[in-house]
Amino acid sequence: MANLNNIMNKGLLLRGIGKGLLKTVTGKLMECTTSQTMKLNVSATTEDQFGGDSLFPLYTFISKKEGSVEITNAEFKLSQLAIAQGIDLEKAGNKRVQRVLVTKADAKLPGEALSGVEVIAVVAPDGSESKDVTVDADGTLTFAESAADGEYAVWFKANDDTAVKASMLKNAMPEVATFNWTFQTESSDGEKYQIDLYARRVRCDGKFDIETGRDKASTPSLKVNILDPGDGHEDFAVITISKIKE
Repeated sequence: MANLNNIMNKGLLLRGIGKGLLKTVTGKLMECTTSQTMKLNVSATTEDQFGGDSLFPLYTFISKKEGSVEITNAEFKLSQLAIAQGIDLEKAGNKRVQRVLVTKADAKLPGEALSGVEVIAVVAPDGSESKDVTVDADGTLTFAESAADGEYAVWFKANDDTAVKASMLKNAMPEVATFNWTFQTESSDGEKYQIDLYARRVRCDGKFDIETGRDKASTPSLKVNILDPGDGHEDFAVITISKIKE
């Protein structure tokens, strides 16, 4: 009991980021090992019940309780998309988009051996879409006699055995998941402690952004809302503190 009292009254420095794990009900996982920020928010809305002529409430009750977790990552992972959205994941049989420049002297699309080529568009030297160039499934080029001289930009898709495709579904809800986070810190007197955060049921708010910019690295963010456990448990968010033994 003395140890409990010491921890209850121990002042800890909330320093560092730590790491986390989200696991959905179907087993999808997202590890957060290169995060930049993590913020756990819990709030309660209270309402007062008045009666008679009293200026003071007869009773105060909680009308709403909310919790959320906001995570900012340094890296983008498809596993984040799986948590944020309902997706179909295809690990084989996918194509990669490419753009290459060709001229009438080229017999095939440049680069490695291609298969399953699907042309998106061929941009003529004047910037219009060209109908004078045909491309076979293996990348073989055929130019019409009327084709103009100059460079043609060929946009196409081709088979790539390294490609993984995640399709965001228009009617899918983000899955319910559990949230775990852990980080190590210390007290003002130099003792080392570990803080674990846990939420039994969370669901992403459904927002997903990809931002790119010249000479700029974006930071993908994820927000999950904490749900009522709904399984007889009362603990919708838990903080565990333990002392690290040297």
